Amino acid sequence: MPTIPDGLLAIDIETASPNRSPEGSDFRDTDYFELVAVGLGHQPAPDAPVETAVCFRDGGWSVEATTDLLRRVDDWCRGREADGVLTHNGNRFDAIHLGGWAERAVEHGTWPEASGRLDSLFEHHVDLNPLAVDAYAERLESWRTTVALEDVCRWEGIPVEPTHYADYDIGPVANHPVIDGPTVTNVHIGKVLGEAYVAQLVEGRTDTREFAELERLLADYTRADIEPLFHLARSFAD
Repeated sequence: MPTIPDGLLAIDIETASPNRSPEGSDFRDTDYFELVAVGLGHQPAPDAPVETAVCFRDGGWSVEATTDLLRRVDDWCRGREADGVLTHNGNRFDAIHLGGWAERAVEHGTWPEASGRLDSLFEHHVDLNPLAVDAYAERLESWRTTVALEDVCRWEGIPVEPTHYADYDIGPVANHPVIDGPTVTNVHIGKVLGEAYVAQLVEGRTDTREFAELERLLADYTRADIEPLFHLARSFAD
């Protein structure tokens, strides 16, 4: 079990795939993903309150809009003292794609320092997924290398608040056939909601109730996964 630092940041990304849908090993290829929002958290000490924030994309699918969001994430994190960054499954997703988008920013000249900044931010990265797999190996099939955050939090007695569609008036997008249940999932965001958010943004519909409700839904869903990361990390450290 690695040492869990006292001061921690947490990062959780939400993505869309507007150009082509990933399958199998594609999930490690940044060309299949675009950044929609980033959930952020900070806890300066184990017993301190957790501060959370959600940063949204502010534009279409251009490298410039991605770079702007990466810069805001970097600014938020560097404005808070911490000795490590938490993710859940970040070694297989969040850290990979943040690094991929940073490489794009360097290649396009929109932020030449992007890769160095992201590498520095993740220098002390604690991915909670492998810790959860080790801790609960007896509950998992031998071939399993990942475990859902909701599952491990349930086993640890850590609440994760679901985001219910009934609490939001997001308009016709809620009737999309991919949305197959009463609560929001990352699949819904990846296949429907993320693209809908950016489309409405680009079309200038940001003053509508539907846009405001969709943004609130995405913010609540993203934020709901942040504070549990700190509780889980402290639980594994005990």
